[in-house]
Amino acid sequence: MTNKLGVIRLTMKVVALCGSSKPGSYNQYLVEYLRKKYINEMNLQVLQIDDLPFLKFMKYEDLPSKVRYLCSSVQSADAMVIATPEINHGMTANIKNAIDWCSMYPRLLFHKPIMLMGASTGPLGTVRAQMQLRQVLESPQINAKVTRGVECLVTNAADRFDEKGNLNSQKSIDIMEQQFNEFKQLIKERNQELAHE
Repeated sequence: MTNKLGVIRLTMKVVALCGSSKPGSYNQYLVEYLRKKYINEMNLQVLQIDDLPFLKFMKYEDLPSKVRYLCSSVQSADAMVIATPEINHGMTANIKNAIDWCSMYPRLLFHKPIMLMGASTGPLGTVRAQMQLRQVLESPQINAKVTRGVECLVTNAADRFDEKGNLNSQKSIDIMEQQFNEFKQLIKERNQELAHE
């Protein structure tokens, strides 16, 4: 993969946001499983978003260092993965806050490939949270490129992971594979787009 400076990288550089910081959470398991499964294809960095301040408008030079780090990490990445739990039919506050901070930087998420995923103990997975998240990410101010083919909705999560946190549902694994292939295609298309800017 070649970046804007013409430097060839063998793996994709991807950042991840996880809406749950609880040790051993199913969404953390999901992100870690994705990282291990595709370790030869991407370098996945999980960004810490729980301790970000709530969004408020300020001059760039006054931005907290944690916000600057978040945005610079997103800017330098080829793409992003977001794993969201579902709270009251919606995404978690820390994910929304992180996205809002990113949206303050002009075009930071513009056409950025984003893969959505989520796990919950219920029968619907995180379908409503992902619908809400997609609506935000595709809003005019952000305009990201979100995977649209299949949705990685790990339902009844207590039965879908083994004691080491690995997915043991072949259906979920197959869906992740399909979604990741679409994700790679979006990254390829975005890099081609950047090469012509």
